[in-house]
Amino acid sequence: MNEYKHIDASKFEFVQMDTKIFDKKFETKAIGYFGDAVRRFVRNKSSVMGFVILVLIIIMAIIGPYIGGHGIHQQRQRFEQMPAKIPLLSKLGIADGTRKYKQQNVEFIKSIDEIDPSDEDYKNYFFIECITWQSKERIVIQDNREITVVDFKYDEYKYHSLPYVSNWISDSEYQNLKAKGAVIGDPIKINTTYEDFPQYVVLVDPLKEYGFPSMDDFYFLFGTDQLGRDMWSRVWAGTRVSLLIGLFVALVTITVGVIYGSISGYYGGTVDLVMQRFAEILSGIPWIAIMTLVVLYLGANLFSIALALVLTSWIGTSNMVRSQFYRYKGREYVLAARTLGARDSRLIFKHILPNALGPIVTSSVLIIPSAIFSESMISYLGLGISKGVSIGKLLADGQAIGITMYPYLTVFPAIIISLLMISFNLFGNGLRDALNPSLRGAE
Repeated sequence: MNEYKHIDASKFEFVQMDTKIFDKKFETKAIGYFGDAVRRFVRNKSSVMGFVILVLIIIMAIIGPYIGGHGIHQQRQRFEQMPAKIPLLSKLGIADGTRKYKQQNVEFIKSIDEIDPSDEDYKNYFFIECITWQSKERIVIQDNREITVVDFKYDEYKYHSLPYVSNWISDSEYQNLKAKGAVIGDPIKINTTYEDFPQYVVLVDPLKEYGFPSMDDFYFLFGTDQLGRDMWSRVWAGTRVSLLIGLFVALVTITVGVIYGSISGYYGGTVDLVMQRFAEILSGIPWIAIMTLVVLYLGANLFSIALALVLTSWIGTSNMVRSQFYRYKGREYVLAARTLGARDSRLIFKHILPNALGPIVTSSVLIIPSAIFSESMISYLGLGISKGVSIGKLLADGQAIGITMYPYLTVFPAIIISLLMISFNLFGNGLRDALNPSLRGAE
């Protein structure tokens, strides 16, 4: 080491004596705030998955009601409460349009002689053409009575595709069926007192009557309700209405909550005291009482439901924004900006509010599923929209008709609302982390 302490100065020489040195330009582009947020959001796989599910649901809510080829309000009394049938899954025995029946009594016999249990042939009832046997057994009980009890799968679509006899139809109805090609064979004309108003008895093909070209085209992806309306179209139309309610509630809630909370948190003191007492009084009123009064006064329509939801929903957002302002308004960069003469509006919207953007965005995203869930809850209480369709109304209707008898009326809306809840939460958590300024530039 000593040999390096005394080095001859002649061994050193200046370099770049005639060169002007400047700061070098970065080869890569600077990443902005939102660019960095997008990059961090993409790395969160669960949030991306939630976002993809949301996009798919929104797309289906827009185009879904028009894909199945059935109108939202089109009623088909012949095809009431049909189970779901999905062609791609029906070959696997899933959603194949059948309904299972267990321990059904199909024959009752009285005899003076004792009848032993056997597997003999059964009478060929009309509906046997549409069933698939799963088990057969005879149960012998007292008084020489024998009950035939069976388990079977009943093909609703095969049964409802069979021709049926329509009695006493008018001439206009007959001509309408004839134009559709739904009349089988020759009709029977019934003589009436008024010759100008003939009536007919005809054999009708139900598929052609309702516009199904063939048996392969005869299916309802989500089944039908008690009025024969297509559940596929109604579920996606209801999803669209519920999303619109949630979006409206979120926009109003965020707008009012951010403004109210910003003023309260920034100025503090007496202003904060008065504003918070007003919010506490309003939040003390039971929400269901507010909902009932609004619905009774304005009627059970889309606007009244949305209005009742936003009357108190902004309070939570305002409290969150207020706490963020108390957190950031005393920071050094805010004090420096105030010292340089920055106005209150600039301090609020330029220096404080951007730092609270993460919690605000998360809150706004979570308001949408909360509003959808609230609408579903009030529909169960009988305060939902009277006309139109929504996820909550579909769930309420399915529950009223019978979950055990017709589960598909409730299952499909329940799946949609569950996916909305999960995906909105995943998406909101990802946005919260991505928009957090303290994580900017972090890997």
